[in-house]
Amino acid sequence: MTSEQLEQLAQLVANKIFERMTELPTWEPMTPQEFFHHQVDAFGNIKYSSRKDLLAAQLNELSAQREKLLKEEKYELLTELQEIYDKLKKEYDNL
Repeated sequence: MTSEQLEQLAQLVANKIFERMTELPTWEPMTPQEFFHHQVDAFGNIKYSSRKDLLAAQLNELSAQREKLLKEEKYELLTELQEIYDKLKKEYDNL
């Protein structure tokens, strides 16, 4: 490649990068309710919970999902969910 071709290639790459930077999606800041339910502290850093706390949160989510499945009468999914719940509960009890 000649120096002119290299220069054109560099310019094309620079233009492409500039286009991508102007097309980046923007997002809205979290509402106070969303912020409260995320695992972040007041400075926006991720909170590191203990394994037991994480398992407790998962068990709560599975319980809520179980109630939804009962209302929708999806019993096959309910049995699978119950197996997962039992495994997590056993691990939670061991901690």
